[in-house]
Amino acid sequence: MNAIFLIAALKLMSPAENAVVELAPDCLRTVATNETMAARAAAIASHGPDGKSLRNAKGWRRPREIVFEWLATDGEKGPWELAISKNADLSNAHVMVFRNDKPDEATGRYGDKEKSGAAANGGAVFSHAEKVLNLEIATRYYWRVTSNITCGRTFHPRNCSCADRRPPTTSATGTFTTADFAPRCLALEGHVKNFRDLGGRFGLGGRRVRQGMIYRSQGLNANSVDGLIKGPSRLTANDIEYLTRTLGIRTDLDLRTKCETAGMNGISPLGKTVQFINRSSHCYNECFKPEGKRIMAENFRVFCDRSNYPILIHCIGGADRTGALAYMLNGALGVSRQGLETDWETTFYPSIPGSNETRGGTHVWNSAWHFIEGLSQYGDETATWNERIELYLRDCGITAEELERFRAIMLEDNPAIPLSTDTGLGER
Repeated sequence: MNAIFLIAALKLMSPAENAVVELAPDCLRTVATNETMAARAAAIASHGPDGKSLRNAKGWRRPREIVFEWLATDGEKGPWELAISKNADLSNAHVMVFRNDKPDEATGRYGDKEKSGAAANGGAVFSHAEKVLNLEIATRYYWRVTSNITCGRTFHPRNCSCADRRPPTTSATGTFTTADFAPRCLALEGHVKNFRDLGGRFGLGGRRVRQGMIYRSQGLNANSVDGLIKGPSRLTANDIEYLTRTLGIRTDLDLRTKCETAGMNGISPLGKTVQFINRSSHCYNECFKPEGKRIMAENFRVFCDRSNYPILIHCIGGADRTGALAYMLNGALGVSRQGLETDWETTFYPSIPGSNETRGGTHVWNSAWHFIEGLSQYGDETATWNERIELYLRDCGITAEELERFRAIMLEDNPAIPLSTDTGLGER
């Protein structure tokens, strides 16, 4: 008996099978991969491949748009269902439903006009550009497309029996992997910027810091202007749904003063189901004074309790107070000094505050000098930067047991093999 081979009428084109998909904007990668502050400052002052200054680049802290393309060989049409998952069976998939049935007049291609090229093999090429997938870095994903998931008139259920209803066609499952480059930036609909995952880099023993556990961002609402009435929310209803249900945030650690958060009455902008911890915190040189060390310890202990995760930390801009706490958290996990510095700097790119200053023979950003000066008090000349951070945290009152508890929560036991040599291991 002759074998019968069925050829899928929907053929996935892009991302190509087993492709590595970049998530970080080019401008951020160009700067952050330089080892020293001086080199990163020089990179910002340079020009990109297009001849334009990196200072004028867009999207420094936003994930790149991902374009999905597929070829319909048998007249399939939308509406379409595009499913993406970390699981090969497409369970727990992120599913998008959209129409895409008007071809570009110049190219005959359906979807985004900037994607040019003729349809192949007499079929039609469809595309969908997605800006807010917020995928994890260094992660394998599976995807597929299903055609005509409703009838041609309205968005009826799949079992619609209209006369012009065509049975849906599903493509084979494709796979791609996201690039191994931190930070993992995330996009929201509202006005909360500088939102990113603290995980993704490599730490102690070559283990990767878990993603989806600690996030950092700007304030979720504006500051109170009079110390009485709370500032308006910066979130949309979809943002709140995404943060609480998709990301599953359980704890909102707000580092602002009581005056800044006046009128909030102990309730997070994410709602009453999210634990709200409002602790007025310090940054930079203040972290090394007695009060700063006491508050650092109190904040650090929030991350030693597994039931608090996932945790979102922020102040108002997500820069200084948030940056100082993030620096110590990742430092305790063994992230390299370069990784700590670039995570802090990412908030400010393409601005370079105090970049022309040299202190102690080292080219530094103004505020970063406080980290260098403060942590240099701990350990001797043989101590690594991570050891100095651990000694600082012990001086704050954090015990060895608390450090190990935090590391057990945040470090993956069996990290995936890096996709590139850009692991950020650096100095230990």
